[in-house]
Amino acid sequence: MPELLFLVLLLLVIYAWHNGLAHREIAVRVSKDACQRRGFQLLDGSVHLSALALTRCANGNRCLRRRYRFAYSSDHIQRNSGVTILKGSITESIVFSTADDLASS
Repeated sequence: MPELLFLVLLLLVIYAWHNGLAHREIAVRVSKDACQRRGFQLLDGSVHLSALALTRCANGNRCLRRRYRFAYSSDHIQRNSGVTILKGSITESIVFSTADDLASS
C-alpha cells in the first residue's frame, strides 16, 4: 500500500511539473507576441513565475491564476519589467512598465 501511495504522489508531482511547464510556454509566447506588436524586444527570451493563486475561471470552475514577470527593452538600452497574467490557459492581461514607473513605486 505505501508503494501505491508513493506512486500516486509521484504521478501528481510529475503532472503538476508538466502542467506548469506548459503554462510557462504559453506565457513566453504571449509575452513575446505582445513585445513584437509594440516593437519591443523580450530580453532573455523567458518569463518567470512570480505569483500563483486559486481563482474562478470564466466558466465558473476553479483554476490557477499565474503571474509571470519578464524583462523587455524598448530602445535596446534600457531594461524594463513587464507582467503577464494567465487565468487558467487564458491571457488575462499583459502590463508593460518603464523604469520610471518602477522608480516611483
